[in-house]
Amino acid sequence: MKPIANTLALSLMLVAGIALAKEGVKDPGVKLRMETMDAMALNLKLLANMAAGKMDFNAGDADTAKAAVLAATKKIPDVFKGHDVDPASDALPVVWTQWDDFTKKADATHMAVALIDTDTQDQLKTSLGQVAQACKTCHTTYRN
Repeated sequence: MKPIANTLALSLMLVAGIALAKEGVKDPGVKLRMETMDAMALNLKLLANMAAGKMDFNAGDADTAKAAVLAATKKIPDVFKGHDVDPASDALPVVWTQWDDFTKKADATHMAVALIDTDTQDQLKTSLGQVAQACKTCHTTYRN
């Protein structure tokens, strides 16, 4: 399978799953927040699969995915600012009571994404570790 076809096939499967997860969401702010986080997850999954050799490495596709993750991480504080709630949301209320820490962790994630190296598969694999750790640090405290 060609790299772009490989990427497209995986993207379509992930997008279908994301669309189903959003069906019950009523609050538009929560929906936007979930879409932002899901776009980040979708593209990180593509990068992780390239790094792990589960799909062909392609620097151009990796750059595109990195740019999408970078754009999503930049939006994190903005999409959470509204304090929107919905039963389908995974965000814990502590997000808003510990806002300074939350935004600090979101900024750290954005900085880790900026450092992703998409030049080679090995460099991609090495640089993704910091991103995974940044995501985990935030999710441990702020995600149900």
